[in-house]
Amino acid sequence: MTEPFVPPDSAEALAGLSMPLADAMRTQRAIRRLHFEPVDFDVLREVLALALKAPTSSNSQDWAFVAVTDPEQKRRLVRGYQRMFKLFGGFARRAATDEPMRRQLKVAEWQTEHLHEMPTLVVACYRRSLKHRPVGWPLIRVTSFYGSVYPAVQNLLLACRAVGLGASLQTLPVSLVPRVRQVLGLPRTMVPVCIIPIGWARGRYGPTQRPPIEEVLHLDRYGNQPFRSAHADELGGDRP
Repeated sequence: MTEPFVPPDSAEALAGLSMPLADAMRTQRAIRRLHFEPVDFDVLREVLALALKAPTSSNSQDWAFVAVTDPEQKRRLVRGYQRMFKLFGGFARRAATDEPMRRQLKVAEWQTEHLHEMPTLVVACYRRSLKHRPVGWPLIRVTSFYGSVYPAVQNLLLACRAVGLGASLQTLPVSLVPRVRQVLGLPRTMVPVCIIPIGWARGRYGPTQRPPIEEVLHLDRYGNQPFRSAHADELGGDRP
């Protein structure tokens, strides 16, 4: 019989923040299967506080994080997305032509089905202004807008990894912006950018599989990969 999951206490979890940064980066991954037990606010507060240490364009710091823990509020927030995902699920299953893709889809389906049961749904938002806008011209407004919030989200994901919380960055659940604004009571100037489901991770973190940097690094212009050639020689030939 499976032992019931017992979350770590706050002090034990927060001790994980002493993890070396490189170790957190090497083992960070999107964790979509989460335990449903609540996350202590002391832990949640600390990982969110670390998110705020990220840089923003012009040091604007116009972010807001809405942590949704109320069961009914979570249902209202994700109901439209769950219906949309179910509607297009058949297309996604037909597109999953190999076993790795089918495994990923199965995990995504599980997460979507249980999204309203995740302990905490953090919606990262950023304030729209004349200088920072998610759409429109000039393009610098777009890039500075998202460039001001995603570093904070990455800080949050790394902090979650260190303390043992599972988390993943999701954008589709907040794509129905008017509905998200209505549910969360957001002013029109505050734009929901992404949602991060957070809870204690099922399973364990571990090293991620990525190609060698030599295979994706281009020097001065795209296609100039002198390091990749040298690396391929060491491996006994280039990859097809």
